[in-house]
Amino acid sequence: MTRQLAVLSCLASLLLLPLNAAAQTKPLAEAPPADVAAGQRIFDAQCGLCHGRDGAGGMGPNLQRATLRHAADDRALIDLVMNGIPATEMPAFVYSLTERTAWQTAAYVRSLGRVAARPIPGDAQRGAARYDSSGCAACHTVGGRGGVLGPDLTSVGALRGPAYLRESLVDPGAAHPTGYLVVRAVTTGGAEIRGIRLNEDVFWIHLRDSSGKVHALQKADLSLVEREPKGTLMPSYATRLSAPDLDDLVAYLATLRGER
Repeated sequence: MTRQLAVLSCLASLLLLPLNAAAQTKPLAEAPPADVAAGQRIFDAQCGLCHGRDGAGGMGPNLQRATLRHAADDRALIDLVMNGIPATEMPAFVYSLTERTAWQTAAYVRSLGRVAARPIPGDAQRGAARYDSSGCAACHTVGGRGGVLGPDLTSVGALRGPAYLRESLVDPGAAHPTGYLVVRAVTTGGAEIRGIRLNEDVFWIHLRDSSGKVHALQKADLSLVEREPKGTLMPSYATRLSAPDLDDLVAYLATLRGER
């Protein structure tokens, strides 16, 4: 009797395999509403913190678009959900999601492309002029032109959502961009240098100050090396620009998607 039950159990498992495989190979656009809803619950719990409510964008890009930069087809999107994007802030979920839950999450993300994107207030053309008049190019690069003190903005509209872009303008220390740690160093003679850390080892630290000058400092000659996790060299534009001007500048930055 025990052997018969074992055989029946194996047969039941084999019968279920094609159903699961079929569910996971079905085009994401044809996902049943129950699977899309399940994917939304996973997205809200795991992805919404970066990509914003309903995928409208935040620290991560806006997903309310038919074509996604790193996921041209269904398989690529499922792989992205499972494995993340190497060398970026997009993590892998291979250990927290099964193939089915990854498929459900991808199905929900794909459904966002059928949702009308929320309009961004402001005028991008006026924003481009405001970008120039505010001196942003002195620190940031767009399309290979500009300064190197701050992050390259050539693709910032594809990488960040409008809410994040606005926050970066009014409270630049709120979210610290990777690779732009601010360090304050004081020499034994009392001179102070504050800038972006370019490189550091046991004996040396290299900083780029707000003027763009690079300082190679030997730690033996320093009395203090203070790292500022929330420090920034970028000024706040909360009072430097009016609300309409901020809207225009955000609208312009949102159009920057890597075209050169």
